Amino acid sequence: MPLAFTVLVAVDLAAAGTVIVAERLRLPWWAAAPVAGAQALPLVLALFRPVAAWWLSLAASLPYAIGVALDDSAARAEVPWPWTEPGLLAYLGVTLLVAYRVRTGVSVSQWLLTLLLGGVLTVALSPPSFIGDLLPLAVLSVCALAVGATLRGRSQARRDLREQEALTEFERTRRTLLEERTRIARELHDVVAHHMSVVAAQAEAAPYRVAEPPQELTDSFASIRENAVGALRELRHILGMLRSSEENPQPRHAPQPTLENIDDLVANVRAAGLRVDTVISGEARPVPQRVELSAFRITQEALSNALRHSPGCQAEVELSYGRSGIGIRVANSPAVAGATGEKGTGHGVVGIWERTSMLGGSVRIGPREDGWFEVMASLPTGERE
Repeated sequence: MPLAFTVLVAVDLAAAGTVIVAERLRLPWWAAAPVAGAQALPLVLALFRPVAAWWLSLAASLPYAIGVALDDSAARAEVPWPWTEPGLLAYLGVTLLVAYRVRTGVSVSQWLLTLLLGGVLTVALSPPSFIGDLLPLAVLSVCALAVGATLRGRSQARRDLREQEALTEFERTRRTLLEERTRIARELHDVVAHHMSVVAAQAEAAPYRVAEPPQELTDSFASIRENAVGALRELRHILGMLRSSEENPQPRHAPQPTLENIDDLVANVRAAGLRVDTVISGEARPVPQRVELSAFRITQEALSNALRHSPGCQAEVELSYGRSGIGIRVANSPAVAGATGEKGTGHGVVGIWERTSMLGGSVRIGPREDGWFEVMASLPTGERE
């Protein structure tokens, strides 16, 4: 809408200026039209290139100003100079847009250059009979500069206010998020960490409550304690991340597991009674930490699901290294006859989907035709084929 309106005004000023230039310079309309059009065109250009438009407007005034000054008729002293009336309106419009779009210092410099050019033309063109036109030009230009600078200041103030409101809302949201994370961390510490500490302590003390306990029982309690201590270690790491105010908190309490820890994970699950076969294909190589951690967690969650939902089952774990990604496949058979598995909440499956999606990978989770349950995920490593 502003562009269409400005074009309409410029065309109207150019048409009126053509008639005036043709009459005062005694030119045919086709010769006067470029002179008047050059004075009106900067009004449209100022919407996109305000400084260039000002220079063009200043240069467009010269043909008319020189033509009037060289006229020997006595009526020339009564002719507006160095712009025609429509040209002056176009110049004031350009001045207004320049003051609105650029810094005040630039606008003032351009205003001073305009007065300097008018003074030079007055001195250079004899006789200097047009000095009186500089005063109204200077006053009108100052008014246009003042209006443009005021509008620019108000617009800048509104932008600053919107930015401040957005920043305030962001800080409010961030503070709410940090408070919620702190609350979750506090609950995890007071409830989960307490119970896991109790489990670890009871598992360590249990063998000593029985005289000459079987080695299998001692090993079982040792495995329980080891898992409880490992869970506490990772829980402390998570609590540190939750309490951190950084956007990407770095691990401070314990190193994150990698694919090199898959054997330990499988051994731990075997100690819990799960029969697991592992296969690693392809050439193992370093991969980004986020990919390695996600691959470990997906495998861990799939094996945990097999333990909970299919007691006594047989499981298969396969890791395949490709040129541009890593494939994970974890499958488990149905539970042994007479065993009853736990009913899950689905949070683990959702976690697998989320980890895969964040890395831009793909995942398929569900039963196979032979009755086995299978989790297959493909994680890109960011390397090209």
